[in-house]
Amino acid sequence: MREKLLEKIELLRQQMIHVGLELGLDHPDVLSYSQEIDRLHNQLLELDCKQRKSGKRPYYRFYISEEQANFA
Repeated sequence: MREKLLEKIELLRQQMIHVGLELGLDHPDVLSYSQEIDRLHNQLLELDCKQRKSGKRPYYRFYISEEQANFA
């Protein structure tokens, strides 16, 4: 579940950047992508909170490639 949320967030982030570069950062589609990313991020935080309450620690990693930085 967590990995799927992270994948969706990353895909939407890439699409948002592409649309932002093509149409401008103030385009309504960019705002729509941003709001969807926020919604999914809130789901991720809720999932992590539930895991912490159950005694499990969420796993995070940060890596940087030549073209982009990723947080997972």
